[in-house]
Amino acid sequence: MIMYNKTIVNKAHKRPIKTMDFSIEEKPERPVYVFRSTKDRVKFVKTCEMTIRKSMEYKDYIKFLHNHLDMNHCEVLKNISNGNEKHYTIEIHHEPFHLFDIVDTVIYKRQALGEPINPFLIADEVMELHYDEKVGLIPLSKTVHELVHNDKIFIPLQFIYQKYDKFYEEYEMYMQPNLKDSIELKVNMSIRSSKVQSDILDPEFVYANIDGFNFPEVPEEWGKALKILNTEDLLNNNNPTEPTEPVPDRTTL
Repeated sequence: MIMYNKTIVNKAHKRPIKTMDFSIEEKPERPVYVFRSTKDRVKFVKTCEMTIRKSMEYKDYIKFLHNHLDMNHCEVLKNISNGNEKHYTIEIHHEPFHLFDIVDTVIYKRQALGEPINPFLIADEVMELHYDEKVGLIPLSKTVHELVHNDKIFIPLQFIYQKYDKFYEEYEMYMQPNLKDSIELKVNMSIRSSKVQSDILDPEFVYANIDGFNFPEVPEEWGKALKILNTEDLLNNNNPTEPTEPVPDRTTL
């Protein structure tokens, strides 16, 4: 119901002002957000990811991990760190739930409960999970981080920081079957493994012996030549192992 009241507030110019009184008996319900396709959903999840990564809360959180929780070194390649004036890129990896999985699960939860599907509200909920230490994290060098995402390296769950199991307990009912299967596989692999698994970090070299084919051999004199630091000794002396006269400085010629 809407009522109009006509009043005069400025007698000099006699400008009438209308006031409106609203009486709302029932608030309209916000429609539930429906994704048109899987592609549409993936695009929305990535938008939420970008919102999170660019937020000041996330940047401050990552800075805190580096400075106060000793997450400034790679857990796979132990010698790579940001300390002692070294400038390696150490990134924070989400494991066993990637950031995409976390955001997607939060969206499924909000859909199930009829909560607003808003990127900023989703980002707030995901960041709250981070600050509550319910998101598994591990510091990795940039290269190792890429290899992990490409499934070239497996990191057992016992290497992961934070209480990621709390996230699983609270959101299990909203997780998709493929995500649950992935976590179960990671748990089983972690039970059987006590170290990081990778064919890249521990390569095996296979040498082939082929009948009727001889691999070329490096002449002995080549090996001697490689030990000579002065190139002119190699060119002007038949016996490079013997000392030669010093080469004059060309700047004085």
